[in-house]
Amino acid sequence: MSSELVFKKNDDASIIQYDISVIPNDFNVTTIYNLIDSGAIEMPVFQRNYIWDVKRASKFIESLVLGLPIPQIFLYQKARNKFLVIDGQQRLLTIYYFIKQRFPLANKRAILRKIFDDNNGITEEILMDGNYFKDFKLQFGKNESNLKNPLEGLKYSTLDSYKSNFEFMTMRCMAIRQNEPKDDDSSVFEIFSRLNTGGINLTNQEIRACLYYSKFFNILNKLNRNTIWRNIYGKPEDGKFKDVEFILRMFAVLCNNKHYTGSMNIFINKFAKQAMSFDSDKIDYLYNLFLNFLEMCKNLPREVFTTKKGELNIALFECIFTVVCEDSYKKEDLFVKEIDASRIIALKYDKEFEEAITHSTAHTKSFNIRLSKAKEYLNNIL
Repeated sequence: MSSELVFKKNDDASIIQYDISVIPNDFNVTTIYNLIDSGAIEMPVFQRNYIWDVKRASKFIESLVLGLPIPQIFLYQKARNKFLVIDGQQRLLTIYYFIKQRFPLANKRAILRKIFDDNNGITEEILMDGNYFKDFKLQFGKNESNLKNPLEGLKYSTLDSYKSNFEFMTMRCMAIRQNEPKDDDSSVFEIFSRLNTGGINLTNQEIRACLYYSKFFNILNKLNRNTIWRNIYGKPEDGKFKDVEFILRMFAVLCNNKHYTGSMNIFINKFAKQAMSFDSDKIDYLYNLFLNFLEMCKNLPREVFTTKKGELNIALFECIFTVVCEDSYKKEDLFVKEIDASRIIALKYDKEFEEAITHSTAHTKSFNIRLSKAKEYLNNIL
Protein backbone atom coordinates (compact mmCIF):
# COMPACT_ATOMS: atom_id res chain seq x y z
CA MET A 1 0.00 0.00 0.00
CA SER A 2 1.35 3.44 -0.87
CA SER A 3 0.22 6.79 0.47
CA GLU A 4 0.34 9.84 -1.76
CA LEU A 5 -0.48 13.53 -1.67
CA VAL A 6 -2.63 15.08 -4.39
CA PHE A 7 -2.82 18.85 -4.73
CA LYS A 8 -5.62 20.80 -6.35
CA LYS A 9 -6.50 24.47 -6.55
CA ASN A 10 -9.92 25.26 -5.17
CA ASP A 11 -12.33 27.97 -6.31
CA ASP A 12 -10.42 30.82 -4.65
CA ALA A 13 -7.02 29.61 -5.97
CA SER A 14 -5.75 28.23 -2.67
CA ILE A 15 -4.34 24.70 -2.60
CA ILE A 16 -6.31 21.72 -1.30
CA GLN A 17 -4.12 18.83 -0.14
CA TYR A 18 -5.43 15.26 -0.27
CA ASP A 19 -3.85 12.29 1.46
CA ILE A 20 -4.77 9.16 -0.48
CA SER A 21 -3.77 5.51 -0.28
CA VAL A 22 -3.30 3.38 -3.38
CA ILE A 23 -3.79 -0.32 -2.68
CA PRO A 24 -2.86 -2.84 -5.41
CA ASN A 25 -4.97 -6.00 -5.61
CA ASP A 26 -4.50 -8.89 -8.01
CA PHE A 27 -8.00 -10.30 -8.48
CA ASN A 28 -8.66 -13.29 -10.69
CA VAL A 29 -11.49 -13.17 -13.21
CA THR A 30 -13.86 -15.23 -11.03
CA THR A 31 -13.35 -12.88 -8.09
CA ILE A 32 -13.93 -9.83 -10.30
CA TYR A 33 -17.17 -11.33 -11.60
CA ASN A 34 -18.37 -12.07 -8.06
CA LEU A 35 -17.54 -8.53 -6.91
CA ILE A 36 -19.58 -7.07 -9.77
CA ASP A 37 -22.46 -9.52 -9.35
CA SER A 38 -22.71 -8.83 -5.62
CA GLY A 39 -22.69 -5.05 -6.11
CA ALA A 40 -19.34 -4.59 -4.34
CA ILE A 41 -17.98 -3.04 -7.54
CA GLU A 42 -20.38 -0.36 -8.76
CA MET A 43 -20.55 1.06 -12.25
CA PRO A 44 -21.15 4.77 -11.52
CA VAL A 45 -24.05 6.54 -13.20
CA PHE A 46 -21.61 9.07 -14.66
CA GLN A 47 -19.79 6.38 -16.65
CA ARG A 48 -20.76 5.94 -20.28
CA ASN A 49 -22.78 3.04 -21.62
CA TYR A 50 -21.16 -0.23 -22.67
CA ILE A 51 -19.87 0.50 -26.17
CA TRP A 52 -17.75 -2.46 -27.25
CA ASP A 53 -18.92 -4.60 -30.13
CA VAL A 54 -18.73 -8.39 -29.92
CA LYS A 55 -15.44 -8.63 -31.85
CA ARG A 56 -13.63 -6.21 -29.55
CA ALA A 57 -15.11 -7.95 -26.50
CA SER A 58 -14.00 -11.32 -27.90
CA LYS A 59 -10.42 -10.10 -28.36
CA PHE A 60 -10.35 -9.03 -24.72
CA ILE A 61 -11.64 -12.44 -23.55
CA GLU A 62 -9.03 -14.10 -25.77
CA SER A 63 -6.30 -12.02 -24.10
CA LEU A 64 -7.44 -13.31 -20.72
CA VAL A 65 -7.50 -16.91 -21.92
CA LEU A 66 -3.99 -16.57 -23.37
CA GLY A 67 -2.63 -14.84 -20.27
CA LEU A 68 -1.63 -11.68 -22.13
CA PRO A 69 -0.94 -8.47 -20.16
CA ILE A 70 -4.08 -6.48 -19.39
CA PRO A 71 -4.20 -2.76 -18.51
CA GLN A 72 -4.82 -2.26 -14.81
CA ILE A 73 -8.21 -1.30 -13.41
CA PHE A 74 -8.66 1.75 -11.18
CA LEU A 75 -11.28 1.66 -8.42
CA TYR A 76 -12.26 4.26 -5.84
CA GLN A 77 -12.96 2.79 -2.40
CA LYS A 78 -16.00 4.66 -1.05
CA ALA A 79 -16.52 2.31 1.93
CA ARG A 80 -15.40 -1.11 3.15
CA ASN A 81 -15.94 -3.59 0.28
CA LYS A 82 -17.62 -0.87 -1.81
CA PHE A 83 -15.82 0.35 -4.92
CA LEU A 84 -16.61 2.71 -7.80
CA VAL A 85 -15.02 2.11 -11.19
CA ILE A 86 -12.80 5.01 -12.21
CA ASP A 87 -11.17 3.40 -15.23
CA GLY A 88 -11.85 -0.03 -16.75
CA GLN A 89 -15.62 -0.26 -17.01
CA GLN A 90 -15.64 -1.73 -20.54
CA ARG A 91 -13.26 -4.53 -19.49
CA LEU A 92 -15.17 -5.30 -16.30
CA LEU A 93 -18.55 -5.40 -18.03
CA THR A 94 -17.14 -7.64 -20.76
CA ILE A 95 -16.12 -10.18 -18.10
CA TYR A 96 -19.53 -9.87 -16.44
CA TYR A 97 -21.48 -10.35 -19.67
CA PHE A 98 -19.28 -13.21 -20.90
CA ILE A 99 -19.76 -15.24 -17.73
CA LYS A 100 -23.49 -14.47 -17.89
CA GLN A 101 -23.25 -15.70 -21.52
CA ARG A 102 -25.34 -12.79 -22.77
CA PHE A 103 -24.28 -9.84 -24.94
CA PRO A 104 -26.23 -6.56 -24.86
CA LEU A 105 -27.93 -5.37 -28.04
CA ALA A 106 -26.51 -2.05 -29.23
CA ASN A 107 -29.85 -0.22 -29.32
CA LYS A 108 -30.77 -1.22 -25.75
CA ARG A 109 -27.62 -0.23 -23.89
CA ALA A 110 -28.85 3.11 -22.54
CA ILE A 111 -31.89 1.37 -21.05
CA LEU A 112 -29.71 -1.43 -19.66
CA ARG A 113 -27.45 1.19 -18.07
CA LYS A 114 -30.41 2.48 -16.03
CA ILE A 115 -31.52 -1.06 -15.13
CA PHE A 116 -27.96 -1.88 -14.01
CA ASP A 117 -27.82 1.27 -11.85
CA ASP A 118 -31.23 0.69 -10.27
CA ASN A 119 -30.59 -2.97 -9.42
CA ASN A 120 -26.79 -3.18 -9.04
CA GLY A 121 -26.88 -5.67 -11.86
CA ILE A 122 -29.13 -7.27 -14.46
CA THR A 123 -31.94 -9.58 -13.42
CA GLU A 124 -32.08 -13.07 -14.89
CA GLU A 125 -35.39 -12.19 -16.55
CA ILE A 126 -33.83 -9.27 -18.44
CA LEU A 127 -30.72 -11.29 -19.30
CA MET A 128 -32.82 -13.96 -20.98
CA ASP A 129 -34.99 -11.42 -22.81
CA GLY A 130 -34.11 -11.43 -26.51
CA ASN A 131 -35.22 -7.82 -26.78
CA TYR A 132 -32.19 -6.81 -24.70
CA PHE A 133 -29.57 -9.54 -25.10
CA LYS A 134 -28.29 -12.20 -27.46
CA ASP A 135 -26.03 -15.18 -26.75
CA PHE A 136 -22.43 -14.13 -26.12
CA LYS A 137 -20.39 -16.34 -28.44
CA LEU A 138 -16.81 -15.37 -29.17
CA GLN A 139 -16.48 -13.92 -32.64
CA PHE A 140 -13.20 -13.09 -34.40
CA GLY A 141 -13.53 -13.68 -38.12
CA LYS A 142 -10.60 -14.98 -40.15
CA ASN A 143 -7.03 -13.95 -39.27
CA GLU A 144 -4.31 -12.90 -41.72
CA SER A 145 -3.57 -16.55 -42.47
CA ASN A 146 -7.27 -17.14 -43.15
CA LEU A 147 -7.37 -19.61 -40.28
CA LYS A 148 -10.24 -19.98 -37.85
CA ASN A 149 -9.53 -18.92 -34.28
CA PRO A 150 -9.87 -21.98 -32.00
CA LEU A 151 -12.04 -19.91 -29.65
CA GLU A 152 -14.47 -18.92 -32.41
CA GLY A 153 -18.09 -19.59 -31.45
CA LEU A 154 -17.31 -20.66 -27.88
CA LYS A 155 -19.30 -19.47 -24.87
CA TYR A 156 -18.23 -19.41 -21.24
CA SER A 157 -19.85 -22.79 -20.65
CA THR A 158 -18.09 -24.35 -23.65
CA LEU A 159 -14.55 -23.06 -23.03
CA ASP A 160 -13.66 -26.56 -21.80
CA SER A 161 -9.87 -26.76 -21.34
CA TYR A 162 -9.54 -22.99 -21.74
CA LYS A 163 -11.90 -22.26 -18.84
CA SER A 164 -9.39 -22.59 -16.01
CA ASN A 165 -6.95 -20.28 -17.84
CA PHE A 166 -9.71 -17.70 -18.12
CA GLU A 167 -11.07 -18.02 -14.57
CA PHE A 168 -7.70 -17.85 -12.82
CA MET A 169 -6.18 -15.09 -14.94
CA THR A 170 -5.40 -12.18 -12.61
CA MET A 171 -5.90 -8.49 -13.27
CA ARG A 172 -4.22 -5.72 -11.31
CA CYS A 173 -6.88 -3.55 -9.64
CA MET A 174 -5.65 -0.35 -8.00
CA ALA A 175 -7.98 0.64 -5.15
CA ILE A 176 -7.71 4.33 -4.27
CA ARG A 177 -8.87 5.51 -0.86
CA GLN A 178 -9.01 9.07 0.47
CA ASN A 179 -7.56 9.40 3.97
CA GLU A 180 -7.69 13.19 4.33
CA PRO A 181 -9.82 15.21 4.44
CA LYS A 182 -12.15 12.80 6.21
CA ASP A 183 -15.40 14.74 5.87
CA ASP A 184 -15.84 14.45 2.10
CA ASP A 185 -14.82 12.38 -0.93
CA SER A 186 -13.74 15.35 -3.02
CA SER A 187 -10.48 13.79 -4.24
CA VAL A 188 -12.47 11.44 -6.47
CA PHE A 189 -13.38 14.43 -8.68
CA GLU A 190 -9.69 15.10 -9.31
CA ILE A 191 -8.73 11.42 -9.53
CA PHE A 192 -11.39 10.64 -12.11
CA SER A 193 -10.41 13.55 -14.35
CA ARG A 194 -6.75 12.45 -14.24
CA LEU A 195 -7.13 8.67 -14.56
CA ASN A 196 -10.22 7.98 -16.65
CA THR A 197 -9.28 7.06 -20.23
CA GLY A 198 -12.81 7.07 -21.61
CA GLY A 199 -12.53 10.61 -22.88
CA ILE A 200 -15.59 11.82 -20.96
CA ASN A 201 -15.82 15.37 -19.71
CA LEU A 202 -17.81 15.08 -16.51
CA THR A 203 -19.48 17.77 -14.47
CA ASN A 204 -19.11 17.81 -10.71
CA GLN A 205 -22.82 17.09 -10.38
CA GLU A 206 -22.56 13.88 -12.41
CA ILE A 207 -19.90 12.55 -10.06
CA ARG A 208 -21.67 13.97 -7.01
CA ALA A 209 -24.89 12.17 -7.96
CA CYS A 210 -23.03 8.89 -7.76
CA LEU A 211 -21.01 9.51 -4.60
CA TYR A 212 -23.83 11.02 -2.56
CA TYR A 213 -27.00 9.70 -4.16
CA SER A 214 -29.88 9.56 -1.67
CA LYS A 215 -33.63 10.08 -1.43
CA PHE A 216 -32.90 13.79 -1.27
CA PHE A 217 -31.57 13.61 -4.83
CA ASN A 218 -34.94 12.24 -5.91
CA ILE A 219 -36.65 15.47 -4.86
CA LEU A 220 -33.97 17.53 -6.59
CA ASN A 221 -34.82 15.76 -9.84
CA LYS A 222 -38.52 16.18 -9.20
CA LEU A 223 -38.16 19.91 -8.46
CA ASN A 224 -36.06 20.28 -11.58
CA ARG A 225 -39.06 19.21 -13.65
CA ASN A 226 -41.36 21.76 -11.99
CA THR A 227 -42.93 24.07 -14.59
CA ILE A 228 -42.32 27.27 -12.62
CA TRP A 229 -38.66 26.37 -12.10
CA ARG A 230 -38.23 25.50 -15.77
CA ASN A 231 -39.66 28.89 -16.76
CA ILE A 232 -37.30 30.67 -14.38
CA TYR A 233 -34.31 28.61 -15.46
CA GLY A 234 -35.19 29.41 -19.05
CA LYS A 235 -33.62 26.40 -20.76
CA PRO A 236 -34.50 22.75 -21.45
CA GLU A 237 -33.36 20.18 -18.88
CA ASP A 238 -29.58 20.05 -18.85
CA GLY A 239 -28.07 16.71 -19.86
CA LYS A 240 -25.14 17.38 -17.54
CA PHE A 241 -27.47 18.22 -14.60
CA LYS A 242 -26.31 21.82 -14.19
CA ASP A 243 -29.88 22.82 -13.36
CA VAL A 244 -30.12 20.11 -10.68
CA GLU A 245 -26.83 21.35 -9.25
CA PHE A 246 -28.30 24.87 -8.99
CA ILE A 247 -31.18 23.58 -6.86
CA LEU A 248 -28.79 21.57 -4.68
CA ARG A 249 -26.62 24.67 -4.30
CA MET A 250 -29.60 26.76 -3.18
CA PHE A 251 -30.48 24.25 -0.48
CA ALA A 252 -26.83 24.16 0.63
CA VAL A 253 -26.77 27.95 0.99
CA LEU A 254 -30.10 28.01 2.83
CA CYS A 255 -29.10 25.30 5.29
CA ASN A 256 -25.36 25.84 5.73
CA ASN A 257 -24.46 29.42 4.73
CA LYS A 258 -22.74 30.03 8.09
CA HIS A 259 -20.23 27.30 7.21
CA TYR A 260 -19.10 28.54 3.79
CA THR A 261 -15.29 28.66 3.59
CA GLY A 262 -14.40 29.67 0.04
CA SER A 263 -14.93 26.69 -2.27
CA MET A 264 -18.43 26.32 -3.68
CA ASN A 265 -17.77 22.80 -4.96
CA ILE A 266 -16.56 21.53 -1.60
CA PHE A 267 -19.41 23.38 0.12
CA ILE A 268 -21.97 21.64 -2.10
CA ASN A 269 -20.23 18.27 -1.72
CA LYS A 270 -20.37 18.45 2.06
CA PHE A 271 -24.05 19.35 2.00
CA ALA A 272 -24.80 16.53 -0.47
CA LYS A 273 -23.07 14.08 1.86
CA GLN A 274 -24.97 15.53 4.83
CA ALA A 275 -28.26 15.12 2.93
CA MET A 276 -27.69 11.36 2.75
CA SER A 277 -28.76 11.21 6.40
CA PHE A 278 -31.91 13.34 6.00
CA ASP A 279 -35.06 11.53 7.07
CA SER A 280 -38.26 11.55 5.03
CA ASP A 281 -39.82 14.36 7.07
CA LYS A 282 -36.92 16.73 6.42
CA ILE A 283 -36.79 15.83 2.74
CA ASP A 284 -40.53 16.45 2.36
CA TYR A 285 -40.23 19.72 4.27
CA LEU A 286 -37.46 21.08 2.05
CA TYR A 287 -39.34 19.96 -1.05
CA ASN A 288 -42.50 21.81 -0.02
CA LEU A 289 -40.59 24.90 1.11
CA PHE A 290 -39.00 25.17 -2.33
CA LEU A 291 -42.40 24.71 -3.99
CA ASN A 292 -43.87 27.51 -1.87
CA PHE A 293 -40.94 29.73 -2.80
CA LEU A 294 -41.52 29.00 -6.50
CA GLU A 295 -45.18 29.95 -6.08
CA MET A 296 -44.07 33.34 -4.78
CA CYS A 297 -41.80 33.74 -7.81
CA LYS A 298 -44.39 32.60 -10.33
CA ASN A 299 -45.90 36.00 -11.10
CA LEU A 300 -42.67 37.98 -11.03
CA PRO A 301 -41.06 38.98 -14.35
CA ARG A 302 -38.30 36.51 -15.19
CA GLU A 303 -36.01 39.45 -15.96
CA VAL A 304 -35.64 40.30 -12.27
CA PHE A 305 -33.68 37.06 -11.79
CA THR A 306 -31.50 37.16 -14.90
CA THR A 307 -28.29 38.68 -16.20
CA LYS A 308 -28.22 41.16 -19.06
CA LYS A 309 -27.83 38.16 -21.38
CA GLY A 310 -31.08 36.68 -20.10
CA GLU A 311 -29.51 33.80 -18.16
CA LEU A 312 -30.57 32.97 -14.62
CA ASN A 313 -28.12 34.50 -12.17
CA ILE A 314 -27.80 31.69 -9.68
CA ALA A 315 -25.87 33.80 -7.15
CA LEU A 316 -28.73 36.31 -7.11
CA PHE A 317 -31.46 33.67 -7.06
CA GLU A 318 -29.88 31.71 -4.21
CA CYS A 319 -29.65 34.93 -2.16
CA ILE A 320 -33.34 35.63 -2.70
CA PHE A 321 -34.25 32.04 -1.81
CA THR A 322 -32.12 32.12 1.34
CA VAL A 323 -33.32 35.49 2.62
CA VAL A 324 -36.98 34.78 1.88
CA CYS A 325 -36.95 31.27 3.38
CA GLU A 326 -34.35 31.45 6.17
CA ASP A 327 -36.73 32.41 8.99
CA SER A 328 -39.19 29.73 7.94
CA TYR A 329 -36.39 27.15 7.76
CA LYS A 330 -35.24 28.00 11.29
CA LYS A 331 -38.81 27.69 12.59
CA GLU A 332 -39.52 24.61 10.42
CA ASP A 333 -42.65 26.17 8.95
CA LEU A 334 -43.62 26.51 5.30
CA PHE A 335 -44.71 30.13 5.20
CA VAL A 336 -42.93 32.08 2.46
CA LYS A 337 -43.32 35.84 2.46
CA GLU A 338 -44.27 37.87 -0.58
CA ILE A 339 -41.43 39.03 -2.80
CA ASP A 340 -41.32 42.58 -4.21
CA ALA A 341 -39.75 42.70 -7.68
CA SER A 342 -38.76 46.36 -7.26
CA ARG A 343 -36.58 45.50 -4.26
CA ILE A 344 -34.82 42.74 -6.23
CA ILE A 345 -34.12 45.20 -9.05
CA ALA A 346 -32.76 47.71 -6.53
CA LEU A 347 -30.56 44.96 -5.08
CA LYS A 348 -29.24 44.00 -8.52
CA TYR A 349 -28.06 47.56 -9.14
CA ASP A 350 -26.36 47.96 -5.79
CA LYS A 351 -22.70 48.43 -6.72
CA GLU A 352 -21.33 46.31 -3.89
CA PHE A 353 -23.80 43.50 -4.58
CA GLU A 354 -23.16 43.66 -8.33
CA GLU A 355 -19.43 43.31 -7.69
CA ALA A 356 -20.03 40.31 -5.40
CA ILE A 357 -22.09 38.40 -7.99
CA THR A 358 -19.79 39.08 -10.94
CA HIS A 359 -16.21 38.96 -9.63
CA SER A 360 -14.50 36.34 -7.45
CA THR A 361 -17.94 34.92 -6.72
CA ALA A 362 -16.61 31.88 -4.84
CA HIS A 363 -14.60 33.94 -2.35
CA THR A 364 -15.94 33.92 1.20
CA LYS A 365 -16.00 37.72 1.25
CA SER A 366 -18.12 37.91 -1.91
CA PHE A 367 -20.42 35.17 -0.63
CA ASN A 368 -21.03 37.01 2.65
CA ILE A 369 -21.51 40.39 0.95
CA ARG A 370 -24.17 38.92 -1.35
CA LEU A 371 -26.20 37.53 1.53
CA SER A 372 -25.75 40.63 3.68
CA LYS A 373 -26.87 42.96 0.90
CA ALA A 374 -29.82 40.72 0.01
CA LYS A 375 -30.99 40.82 3.63
CA GLU A 376 -30.56 44.60 3.71
CA TYR A 377 -32.77 45.14 0.66
CA LEU A 378 -35.31 42.34 0.95
CA ASN A 379 -35.85 42.41 4.69
CA ASN A 380 -36.86 46.05 4.42
CA ILE A 381 -40.16 44.94 2.96
CA LEU A 382 -40.57 41.39 4.31
